Amino acid sequence: MVYWGKPSSDCLPCRKRKLRCDLRRGSCGQCQRAKLFCHGYRNPDELIIRDETILTKQKALARQVEPSPPSSSPKTLPLSWEVRAREAFFTDYIFGFSRSYEVLPPLCGQASATGHLAASVDAVSVAFMSFRSNAPALRQLAEEKYVTALQKVGHALRMPEISATNETLQSVMLLDLYEKLANRDPLGSMAWMSHVLGAVSLVKSSGNGLIASHTGRRLATRLAMTLAISCGAASVRIPDALTSLREDLSSHVGDTKWDFAAVVVDVVNLQADIASLRITCSPEIAGMARELDTQLESLETTLPRSWAPRSVSISAHPLLFGSSYDVYQDHFVAQVRNAFRTVRLMLNSIILKHCPPEMSAPRRDATRAINVLSEQICAAVTHFILPAARQGIEARFSSLQTLQCYTLIPPLYIAGQLSSNQALRNWAIEIMDHMAEAGTMKIAKDVANMLRFTPEVNYWLVYSMVGCYALAA
Repeated sequence: MVYWGKPSSDCLPCRKRKLRCDLRRGSCGQCQRAKLFCHGYRNPDELIIRDETILTKQKALARQVEPSPPSSSPKTLPLSWEVRAREAFFTDYIFGFSRSYEVLPPLCGQASATGHLAASVDAVSVAFMSFRSNAPALRQLAEEKYVTALQKVGHALRMPEISATNETLQSVMLLDLYEKLANRDPLGSMAWMSHVLGAVSLVKSSGNGLIASHTGRRLATRLAMTLAISCGAASVRIPDALTSLREDLSSHVGDTKWDFAAVVVDVVNLQADIASLRITCSPEIAGMARELDTQLESLETTLPRSWAPRSVSISAHPLLFGSSYDVYQDHFVAQVRNAFRTVRLMLNSIILKHCPPEMSAPRRDATRAINVLSEQICAAVTHFILPAARQGIEARFSSLQTLQCYTLIPPLYIAGQLSSNQALRNWAIEIMDHMAEAGTMKIAKDVANMLRFTPEVNYWLVYSMVGCYALAA
């Protein structure tokens, strides 16, 4: 018999974080404040003395067995979930898909293997794998890694010589990415905005020293876009801190995507003002939306000529809407073009809703724009879901195809939601059903059913549910 000591009644997260648990019924206060899943409490009356007789016999028998000769080839040790998750995160996401995290690999190469950046990478890597596999065990592991990362990043932020560094800024932004992967409800998670706002404060508190370097500017530019998207998803106005950050960066950054982000800021503010009744005059709202749509239409003409699609005509195919589809330079280009179309669809929807009935010309133009933009989104989808000719329509998606499809679902949804063409809506639903089957993407089936039965669901909610924040170009 072996004495194991009196067991603690505290829940697992509190024991892991070395905090005093208040043992509150249902969920403890510590877990509620940290937005963690409370695993419940252990029975304090459980046995503290265990019978080790069988285990002792097994050990004794094992000692009597003659050791076998060494194998000619060493056995392969199984990789831990953490190692597999990090490998998948860097291979599939950082190097294979994203255009926004090119500074992460060199930062990781310079950072400590046990520091706050490594802890943040571990947390978001497991969250990324959990996001793709929807496995409960991985979600729990991701939560544990997140708690560790929070502790290490918090410690780094309390040290002046470490806090104002690119490594720490990247760590905080990865914590934000974790929240967007793990908690896809912008209105129900307190942490949805906390990390990204903290990252902005970190940049400002450095006296803009962080944006003096190329790496710092790349991080800050990404931060400006992610904060705008976060505000759009949460239906709140852009904070003054973002306006100030964009002003600081304006002399260093200047391209069409940066100008597009500036229009997105105005669109997010307009939507927030409408939702909060800050603006109630319908003609004024319609006029503001028309002006922003005109800006986007003009801005789109400044995109590189190489970004224009090549039209391909094929015979009738269930994965094709109409008689042709568009082929882009790569998925990044298609994603940016669809972002323009999605925002313009939002604006033209606002115009239709708020433009007085007697103003027939603007209403007619908005309806035409919605139908054209929706068809362009459909034309951009087919190229990324068409299987190789030898495989047939039932071919399973590759890992890269699955990631690409996540970013195609929200544009497909808003196209089917707003288009007056019922055939287009039906096709969008069928395509998302196909994605669910070929890519094992449950969320695609969920969004397809939304378009079937509740097409009034807000676009930003779908965007957040799908996790597109994490996959934005």
